[in-house]
Amino acid sequence: MSYSASVTSYISETAHPTIRGSLVTLRALSMATGLLMTWTLGYFVTWRMIAYILTIPPILLFLFLLLLPETPYWLVEHDKVISARKSLQFFRGQKYDITDEFNEIQQKHDSKKCKYTKKSWSFTIKRMLSPAFLKPFSCVGILYMINSWLGFSPLMTFSFEILEKAGSNIDPGIGLIIIGSIRVLFAGMNKICISNQTDKIVQS
Repeated sequence: MSYSASVTSYISETAHPTIRGSLVTLRALSMATGLLMTWTLGYFVTWRMIAYILTIPPILLFLFLLLLPETPYWLVEHDKVISARKSLQFFRGQKYDITDEFNEIQQKHDSKKCKYTKKSWSFTIKRMLSPAFLKPFSCVGILYMINSWLGFSPLMTFSFEILEKAGSNIDPGIGLIIIGSIRVLFAGMNKICISNQTDKIVQS
């Protein structure tokens, strides 16, 4: 969970624009699926065994991350043009022509660099206080706070205890599997809907 916030940024800087929306929305589906798998394992094995099993994914993730290069955007911003070209070629495949896309990345960087070197700190502060910045930033902040106030994280953590003390005839372990399955279902539907809308925007 600690690295999940950086996943979106990494995807947005490495994925092709035509599949970027699909990959970003895939994160929620992956997390829901992982939680369902954890709860399903918990129904059959002890918590200690689950703890041992769940050490495997972080280890594999760490090893796989060592094989991935820095993003082309990050490398260009740090004046590592050759490495940036190799990175983009790595993500697009050896037979893919990256010339146009790489030139676009460089042009965006040069434009951004030229734009902000000519502006003072006062301009930057004014820009951050402008409605164009505050409105979308406030919307994201409000949504994040509402999501936190909903108590989703502690609800997921103590779901077993909640189901156990609710007095339901359903076994708490089975209840968790049902909840996890519903989350995977809705996360999948959300991915399909958002991906379709994103693809329409990109095509237009």
